[in-house]
Amino acid sequence: MFEQPYIFALTDWEMADRCLESNVQTVFLLTGTMLDLPEKVYALQQRGKTVYLHVDLITGVQANTHEGMRYIAEVIAPDGIISTKGQAIMQGKKLGLKTIQRIFLIDRHALNKAIDTCLKIEPDAVEAMPGLIMPRIIEELVARLPFHIVSGGLFQEKEEMDLALRAGAAAVSGSHVLDCFIEREETTNESCRVIEPMQKL
Repeated sequence: MFEQPYIFALTDWEMADRCLESNVQTVFLLTGTMLDLPEKVYALQQRGKTVYLHVDLITGVQANTHEGMRYIAEVIAPDGIISTKGQAIMQGKKLGLKTIQRIFLIDRHALNKAIDTCLKIEPDAVEAMPGLIMPRIIEELVARLPFHIVSGGLFQEKEEMDLALRAGAAAVSGSHVLDCFIEREETTNESCRVIEPMQKL
């Protein structure tokens, strides 16, 4: 489902140019309105990015309704969606979108409830937040859920991301992911050299 284990979380469109010039292939888009998202999603896809749109954060669209999700699928046209809401995930599945259920793990009760919900809804992947949860929790999610597990949020260093990957996460997401891909060089034209991500340990 994910061609690379590092996913860029685009929370501010001011970061879009850097994202477009990078070799990151998957983008979690966490900003936008119903009016500007069609153009933004298209721009990312034209540069070879696979775009998953967090539909809970769209201004002007109720993603948990059939009409709202149809607008997202047909007009905004992302490759897939992200949501914390089971109803939105189910609406997205009906329209053929790839789906990612986002869950927040604050305690054991939240973990068990989230697992039960995901087993019922059956998304294509589950994004567990925050990303810096203990590796044994990631291992438990991998063992109990038959879906791809993404560990997302709060990452600062590549070593933290790789720790989640070694625990079994299929991918990690965060706004600092580009720092793993782009090495800035001081050149006369102030250009950036794009480098391949380091191999997972």
